[in-house]
Amino acid sequence: MNLQKTPDRRQQGFRRGPLGFHVVGRALATGGLAVLPFLSGCKVGPDYQRPDAPVNDAWLTQAATAAPADAASQRWWESFNDPTLTALVQKAYAQNLSVKSAGLRVIEARARRGIAVGRFFAQSQEVFGGVANRQLSYNAAGTGTETAFSDAQIGLQAAWELDFWGKFRRGIEAADAELLATVADYDAIVVSLVSDVATNYILVRSLEERLVFARANAALQAETLTLTQTRQKAGAVSELDVSTARATLANTQALVPQLENDLQQTKLALCVLLGQTPSQLDGELSPANGAARQLPDVPAQIAAGIPAELLRRRPDVRVAERLAAAHSARIGQATADLYPSI
Repeated sequence: MNLQKTPDRRQQGFRRGPLGFHVVGRALATGGLAVLPFLSGCKVGPDYQRPDAPVNDAWLTQAATAAPADAASQRWWESFNDPTLTALVQKAYAQNLSVKSAGLRVIEARARRGIAVGRFFAQSQEVFGGVANRQLSYNAAGTGTETAFSDAQIGLQAAWELDFWGKFRRGIEAADAELLATVADYDAIVVSLVSDVATNYILVRSLEERLVFARANAALQAETLTLTQTRQKAGAVSELDVSTARATLANTQALVPQLENDLQQTKLALCVLLGQTPSQLDGELSPANGAARQLPDVPAQIAAGIPAELLRRRPDVRVAERLAAAHSARIGQATADLYPSI
């Protein structure tokens, strides 16, 4: 097996490519790898540093005594002790289309990072070879006993651009930052989703109670109107009292359809968040064991944390910070393009 000889430029170990001269073949296997450790230390462009956020000194004192965040504070909806709310949040997390789309964007960013890492290695590889069989004529002059022979050859060459200026490493830094930004964006969508589900669920329970009270008031006011009319016939009250009772009853009765419409609209919004049809929601909103539909109990104490800790937990802040890091790395990539490629 022989290594096929290349033309003049390839024998020198270089080949002209779209990005400049590239080390190929035998030069890459010997001298090229010897200089990689030296070249890996050079990176142009700015090195990103996370900016410091100004914090009030009083908050620093509170931070020293504040309890660390635990799983209970992260799953804050469970502090209401409402099984229906917990089930709705879990179902929205599993079925919401925006969450699924954000999850796919995380997978896409992870794939882009793999592409960025792959550019650090050989950009092109080539394997070639061949086998030739020859048969000489027995009548040819000067032939000996051997009239047939074969020739086999195989070769391998690879080409890549040396990361002399750190362009590929800056690309990996940018891809890492963008991946973390998509993860933070996913967290932001989940936070908004859980908040919207909890808000709409509280509104549903509140409207249900208001409907119960409005219908009960309408029944009582109807009895009051009947009693007032009876007293008016007996001469105990005037026609004004009857008119007032009738107007009060009409106002309460008019409030019932409005509350029913608001309840229906809130349920439809909740269905959109859950990614399901309205016909499936009524059964899920019914409390287990035939319990009454009521507002969940509000916890006596809410662990909101200090403003500095809230700033660290906000996903949108993390998205902006990671995008700033990615843009900083892209500056190094663009700067490296100003220099010759090796």
